[in-house]
Amino acid sequence: MTTRRTLLDLAVRAAALPGAAEFFNVWLHAAQAHHSSAPPEPPLLRSYKPRFFSSEDFAALQAFTGILIPTDETPGAREAHCAHYIDFVLDSSTGYAPEMQNQWRAAMAALKQTGFHAAGKAGQEKLVAEMSRPERENGATHPAYAAYRLIKQQNTFAFYTSRAGMIETLDYRGNSYNETFPACTHPEHQVVD
Repeated sequence: MTTRRTLLDLAVRAAALPGAAEFFNVWLHAAQAHHSSAPPEPPLLRSYKPRFFSSEDFAALQAFTGILIPTDETPGAREAHCAHYIDFVLDSSTGYAPEMQNQWRAAMAALKQTGFHAAGKAGQEKLVAEMSRPERENGATHPAYAAYRLIKQQNTFAFYTSRAGMIETLDYRGNSYNETFPACTHPEHQVVD
């Protein structure tokens, strides 16, 4: 079972490796390219060659992460380079986290068995929806549900620790405080029981 502590440990270990400073510096600033006035995507990410995943698995992972966090008026997983981050961290974990690497190999094999790799965009979206059913429906099962959960968990971690997720989507401004706290406007939260 992967925990947030495990993900953080892997990220810290990856940050200590040779080449990590260059990768993380580029990765943290990459999402600025979502806005038209930003500089183009850095060459390191534009010509990124996966280190842990095969090219086919990496392309499938990019598609999957993009379905989970799509691009809309804010950047998505593609602009945050979540697949790049996951690949870099997994490659960096060689030697001290073989169980994590085995989980990912099994997850990608499960995706391939469902036909995700070969499906078009609409088919991939349908497969992700089917894989996620156990999350929403009691008693529902899917053979690739564990793969879905693993990808979702690490994609979420990668996205919300990136510039795209933290700053551009959540509008994080550092250690500051709010002078006012606007009231919730969701109708379902306005009902007092």
